[in-house]
Amino acid sequence: MKKIINVSLIFIKFLFLLTSFVLTFNIVLRMYERLGKNYIESIPVFIPYIILFFLFSINFILRQKRVNNSMFYNITCCLVFAMLIFCGYRAMTDKYMLLYIRLGDYHINFNYYADIIAPMKVMLYLLSVSNILLMFIGKNDIKENE
Repeated sequence: MKKIINVSLIFIKFLFLLTSFVLTFNIVLRMYERLGKNYIESIPVFIPYIILFFLFSINFILRQKRVNNSMFYNITCCLVFAMLIFCGYRAMTDKYMLLYIRLGDYHINFNYYADIIAPMKVMLYLLSVSNILLMFIGKNDIKENE
């Protein structure tokens, strides 16, 4: 039963990663378009996503059991990505926010999402660090259940 849950969590983790990246990409690029900023300035927002995608791919290809079998890590990833998806969805669709009405052409509350960017980057970097720590932790330091 634990293997089935872990496999489904790994699949959901990849799906949520891609969904949250697409939402963030859409919102941030539209925000920079509205502000008239250069798109290159938005690259630091996407670096944690690229790092996590690279780490998840390494775990999947090399079959890192310590990372893939860690149910706590998989649940944490799913919760973080679900929160990011929820915040992006809310910034795009919550019609009861005052700035949603004022920004009629874009239909996105950029001020709400701008407040989410810093905590988002922190959470994604912490997921990356914990993934790296799980990859390189000694075999005797963790109990593997197969």
